[in-house]
This record gives sequence, C-alpha cells and structure tokens, in this order.
Amino acid sequence: MKAVAGISMLVLSVALSLGSGNASAQTAEALVPAAVKAKGVLTVGSQQTFPPVEFREPGKQMVTGASADLLEEVAKRLKLKLEYVQAEYSALIPGIEANRFAVASGGISDTEEREKTLDFVNYMRSGGAMLALAATASQYKTIDDFCGKSVATLLGSRVIMEKVEAASAACTAAGKPAIRAEQLPSAPDARMQLDLKRVDAYLGDLPALAYLGSQFPGKYGIVGGNYIMTPYITSWGFSKKEAGLRDAVKVALDEMLADGSYRKIMTKWGLEGGLLDKITINLPASKR
Repeated sequence: MKAVAGISMLVLSVALSLGSGNASAQTAEALVPAAVKAKGVLTVGSQQTFPPVEFREPGKQMVTGASADLLEEVAKRLKLKLEYVQAEYSALIPGIEANRFAVASGGISDTEEREKTLDFVNYMRSGGAMLALAATASQYKTIDDFCGKSVATLLGSRVIMEKVEAASAACTAAGKPAIRAEQLPSAPDARMQLDLKRVDAYLGDLPALAYLGSQFPGKYGIVGGNYIMTPYITSWGFSKKEAGLRDAVKVALDEMLADGSYRKIMTKWGLEGGLLDKITINLPASKR
C-alpha cells in the first residue's frame, strides 16, 4: 500500500508540475491587453542600426540581433505576430506616446528620468567596455590596469572619458604613469589605432565591441570578460497606460530565463557578458 501511495503521489506531483508550466504560459498570454490581442500584433519601434542588438544587414529588410530574437520568442509565447516600425532613437519615446508602436526597442536604456514617461522591462546589462588585441587582452582586468598605457574612444563619449580620467588620476596619485587617452571621430579610426598597436585598448559600448569581435574571430578580446566600467541597463519601453502588455512581456521573458532560451539567444550574439540573473521592471543601473 505504501508503494502504491508513493507512486500515486509521484504521479500527482508530475501532473501538478506540468500543470504549473502550462499555467505559467497561459498567465503570460492572458496578461496581453484585449486591444492588442484583437489585432494579434506586437508592434516594435526600433532604429534598426544597433548591431548585434537590433539591426538590418546591408541589403536585407529583416530585423535581426539579440533583441530581435528575444522579442520573436516573446511574441510567439504571447501568440502575437511581431512587426517593426522604423524610428530614430530620439523618436522612440514620442512614438510610444503617439501610439505609433507598443514597444520601444533598439538599444533604449532604463533611466530614472525616462521612467517619468515610460515603464521598462530590463533584459540586458550593458555599458562601456574595453577591446584589446587577443594577444594582450588577458593582461588586463579593469581600467585600473592601464596606468602608463594608451586607450582610444570616440569623440563625445563623455561618461567613458570621465571614468578614464578618474582612473588616470588614481594612477598618478599612486605614483604611476597616467593613462593616455585619444578621442577619435569614428569606430573604424579607433579600431585602426588598436590594430596598429598605437593604443592598447579601444573603449566603447559592449554590444558594439562584441559585434566587432565576432566579425574578426580570434583577433580581439573583451578586457576582463564581463567587465563593464560604465554600466547601464538595456530595456524595452512601454506606455504607462499599458501595464498589461509590459507585464505579459516580463512574464514571457521570465519563462525564457528559466528554460535557458534567454541565455541561448544572448550567447548566440556574443552577449553573455550582458546576461541578467533576474528580469526586472524599472530598475536602472543607478538603483542596482
């Protein structure tokens, strides 16, 4: 009798487990607002020029990238068709307010200031990182290891330069040589300086550096692996009037985190350094 009871409890446990998984999927779909469900479409505003996060390859119309793959899977779980609306970065928030699209994407980041206007589902950790030649990348862990070295970044990279200047000041305070920084007008210029070994690292946005590395396998390495010296959180933005859609997307992404599909997609695009251990709503880098 005990054996039979044990088997019965096991069967019940498995059934409950399977039922819980189905309930979770139904919960995500059930949160989709009626108006969105009736249209059957998840509209996404994106500049489509941010590899490897969200972009179009030359001569192609299809939007691709890590965010695109994540959103495709989210839409599938919500039983919606994914459609993109091209929008410049500066037009993403106004586009949500004007109901041009339901989701603002394409590399928009969650900030306390932007939260006054939109709600955000956070899906990636990003920020300023450092690219070095593969032969030397392992010699460094953080910006603090560059005393007496040279780095290149782009003109206008104010936040990155502030970090470099602070690290350089710490070098000289410790009696070490300062960090030499060059600000260049374009990414190709910065990469050329690195290739010619005129600088020891190229400082830029983590996704852009990861994508560059993927174009030249074995040539470059991200300093410190997952090291991000100026962190921010990359997110999808939603109207504050559409909490249901925001929550539906969040729950779908929770499921993807649990079943490993979130990690698989991020790793596919070389962005494992940006993985979050928890999907959050309205939690910018300044509050982490």
